[in-house]
Amino acid sequence: MDEASQARLTSVGIECVLLDFDGPICRLFAGHPASVAASRLKARLGDLSLLPPELAGTDDPHGLLWEIATRSGGNAREVSAELNALLAKEEVVAAASATVTPGTADLVRGLRARGLHLGVVSNNGWEAIRNVLLATHLLELFDGPIVGRPDDARLMKPDGFMLREAVKQLGTKPERCLFVGDSWRDAEAARQVGVNFVGYAKSARKRREMTKANAKRVVSRMQDVMGLLP
Repeated sequence: MDEASQARLTSVGIECVLLDFDGPICRLFAGHPASVAASRLKARLGDLSLLPPELAGTDDPHGLLWEIATRSGGNAREVSAELNALLAKEEVVAAASATVTPGTADLVRGLRARGLHLGVVSNNGWEAIRNVLLATHLLELFDGPIVGRPDDARLMKPDGFMLREAVKQLGTKPERCLFVGDSWRDAEAARQVGVNFVGYAKSARKRREMTKANAKRVVSRMQDVMGLLP
């Protein structure tokens, strides 16, 4: 991270920090693997004879849902709604054994101590997000919007819909918000809306993903986000 990048971020007057959920806040599928959730979605698609061969090997339930939701024709809307509800149930199960990302609790408390507003914008379901934040005693620190996966899964990130909703609820401008995410979908949504973006990349694979997504600022520890702010 170069000094020029830091200056560009701190000079705009950040008022709100929005966090992605699975990754930056917690490891949602720590005890209930994402592959299990994906297998259940694929099983349902198999029952309906609607599982595309190219998606049969995926272990990413959110990517699977988005792929199905963004396809046209037939009863795609109804099928994606059913998968959305099924995934929400899997996420609630996973939330019971989720683990908080190291450094996030201290970051959240530090941001609030500075008077910054905090919100969540995530492709995960609202109930799972709330359950984890409540169980980890972090919910009370989020005074901003908690925007979870919409009913229309086509509006999941990388679409900018949810970030626009969060900025609108905050009553501020996109350039006064910072969004911390750990995927190319997060980076693309931020680009569409004009929100400042910081990539959280703990692994070499994630760092490559952030580089490919043209993320200008990348941290390997959540607590390092604080160093980007004045």
